[in-house]
Amino acid sequence: MSTHNPAPRSDALLTVTAVALILLPLIALAIKLAWPGWMLFVLLFVSPILVIGYVMQVIIAATGFLSARAAFRSSDARPRAVAAAWMSAAGIVVTAFFFVDGGDTDYGSAFMYLIGGESDARLESISSIVALMAAIVWVGGWGWLLVEWIVALVRRRRSVAAPA
Repeated sequence: MSTHNPAPRSDALLTVTAVALILLPLIALAIKLAWPGWMLFVLLFVSPILVIGYVMQVIIAATGFLSARAAFRSSDARPRAVAAAWMSAAGIVVTAFFFVDGGDTDYGSAFMYLIGGESDARLESISSIVALMAAIVWVGGWGWLLVEWIVALVRRRRSVAAPA
């Protein structure tokens, strides 16, 4: 009979996922700040929405994955929540890396600048398509994670309130 306990691996996955939810958006911000353009100025106007979304993501990481009573620790939604979290966290990094931005003289994404293809119209098209697809994954994953978290909290509350 096997004495293998999958719980430590599962707990490690939850921890790594929570850390990714917290750190990867900051890495995306660093990427965007490393290759700024006029869109960075425009992002200042939507920054309150982005900050609120990030704060919610940190709260979800803490209460859904990290705490001893984490909502996803014993939930059947754990695999879905982990998938949604990684979609959101990785999606924002890919979006930031391929997001085309411009200045007064040239334009490009971090990807374009790193390969030496700034201001190249063909690379701009490719980079823009990848950024758009990644943004859809990012926002979709974030919304999916939020729904999974709310449902897990409601189920946990009902199971605690239900008489034994």
